[in-house]
Amino acid sequence: MNNKDNGKMPERPVPPSGPRPPHRSRAGLVWLLIFIMIGSMLLFKTFGPEQQKELNQTEFERRLESNNVKTINMIAEGDDIFRIEGEMRGADSKNESAPDYYITRVVMSDSLQNAMRKSEAKITVDSNNSGFWGFILTSILPILIIIAVIYFISMRQMRMNGHGAMDFGKSKARMIPPDELNVHFSDIAGADEAKEEISEIVEFLRDPLRFQLVGGRIPKGCLLVGDPGTGKTLMAKAVACEAGVPFFSISGSDFVEMFVGVGASRVRDMFEQARKNTPCLIFIDEIDAVGRSRFSGWGGGHDEREQTLNAMLVEMDGLESRNGVIVLAATNRPDVLDPALLRPGRFDRQVVMDLPDINGRRQILDVHVKKIKVSSSINLDVIARTTPGFSGADLANLCNEAALLAARRNKEEITQSELEEARDKVSYGTERRSRKINDRERKLTAYHEAGHTLVALHNEYCVPVHKVTIIPRGQSALGATFMMPKEDTYTKSKLELKAMMAMSLGGRAAEEIVFGDITTGAAADIQHLTDIARKMVCQFGMSRLGPVKMGDFTNHPHMRIDGLPPDGISNETEREIDLEVRTLVNEAYESAKNCLTEHRDQLEKITQALLEKETISIDEINELLGLAPAVSADTAEVSVTLTVEETPEAEKPELPAADGENADS
Repeated sequence: MNNKDNGKMPERPVPPSGPRPPHRSRAGLVWLLIFIMIGSMLLFKTFGPEQQKELNQTEFERRLESNNVKTINMIAEGDDIFRIEGEMRGADSKNESAPDYYITRVVMSDSLQNAMRKSEAKITVDSNNSGFWGFILTSILPILIIIAVIYFISMRQMRMNGHGAMDFGKSKARMIPPDELNVHFSDIAGADEAKEEISEIVEFLRDPLRFQLVGGRIPKGCLLVGDPGTGKTLMAKAVACEAGVPFFSISGSDFVEMFVGVGASRVRDMFEQARKNTPCLIFIDEIDAVGRSRFSGWGGGHDEREQTLNAMLVEMDGLESRNGVIVLAATNRPDVLDPALLRPGRFDRQVVMDLPDINGRRQILDVHVKKIKVSSSINLDVIARTTPGFSGADLANLCNEAALLAARRNKEEITQSELEEARDKVSYGTERRSRKINDRERKLTAYHEAGHTLVALHNEYCVPVHKVTIIPRGQSALGATFMMPKEDTYTKSKLELKAMMAMSLGGRAAEEIVFGDITTGAAADIQHLTDIARKMVCQFGMSRLGPVKMGDFTNHPHMRIDGLPPDGISNETEREIDLEVRTLVNEAYESAKNCLTEHRDQLEKITQALLEKETISIDEINELLGLAPAVSADTAEVSVTLTVEETPEAEKPELPAADGENADS
């Protein structure tokens, strides 16, 4: 043989190229047709005319006389010739068991007509029945249509799945060309630091040689961390669009299937596709679905998620080189990710997508108002100052709600009132003007909110009041006091925290001073100030116990084997903490009561104004009390720091029964 003489192995024959031979699909179609024919024959044999007893005209007339015919269905076949089908009643006159159904052909005569009239049979005339073909159309054809639909659906599903069960291991990552993304850094506002930090990836993808000449190595992975709605996915799209490279997008949950090993196979296939399209970006959204820590329980484990994570760890930084493939991932739970996933060489860098500050919120509002029609008189600074803690998605929703509200009011453009009402709706719920509130509860609510407002006005450490309302909102708020901080702040002082506690108890103090009774309307206030007091004692060191953090949760709660209580605090220390919390709360309550008692006349003025107008602004309050006007948002300086502002209190609608002189909350 020539191949052996040359020392070469015989070549494996190359399969012919072209479409797959259709013999398999044809065989399946043949078997399907055979199944349909057999089923049709069985159905026709079971339900068809073979089960009908053929009678002659004489026997049919005899059965009519003996009243054994239950139904008569007459089908004309000629001038006087009829085919009659129907159902029997039971045994005939000879005590023979009669069949259930019959068929006969008769020549219609006067005597036969009289016999049919005298019988108790139900007579019908059918001129549309076409015999055998009618049976086929009414009985067999629907079954054939159902089988055909099932067949074509199954074939289509097989084509979508790649004609094989092994395609379960193929990656579900979708490659998006950069020209389809159409998202740029200029479309992202309020995240300047994140854009600056992630722009290095864009520069490397555009000109990798510049980094390689100085020996630099671009991070292999970048983890985008931030609260929901801060723009993590949008930032990943902008990176791919700015760099002009292919963008593979997949969710962390797409790796997890019911079949063992599918997730790891999909990870390997995804990176293999990415290597064929280098340079490129892989974006894994919600990576915590597969990247959770492997050290979260006792003993060992061998679940599907862990194998998927192991495959991802190897692909990101294993023996094989993958130059030109950069992995971006997004999560709002970085604390649950595996440490091996976050080490240098895999996700070298974490880019934090913070909630926007005042300037950021204003920039985001500027981006979104370009898409809607707004009045030239709107003041976005007020909206930016009164939306602390709002994410980019929240601000986009705010602008959309304002547009919908303006459309319902038949306005051609959005004004300041629609923006503020949309802000209140997003933050605290829709106004419930239809809720039936009696005069007692309405009056009590007015005093309650006036108490909050008055304490905040006479305490220089409180956040300034923006407006007050007694219109119910959401599910449980009968009224609300809206605050507007002068600037964003990172920290709170002890005096500011005490002022917040006193302001929270202003409503309860007003109820006790005016009515001599208290209601359940302060439940949310009490919960809020108790949390502040406990944090002051246990975390902030703002009590006589000193700067000591009370409670250490370094161990997993299910893995503690010591004899300490669950929170690691002794019984004596817990008692001292409770006493300190109670002392702080009592001091705040006394401060609120003293303020309201001293300015009782102002409390009455604010309450009466609320009962008349239902909603009053800070300018109206200052004019009513003769105080200096508040600094407007037009002249106020906008700071760059982040707000940590508390939301207004939401009173509970449940109230105890009271005397006739008591009012409502």
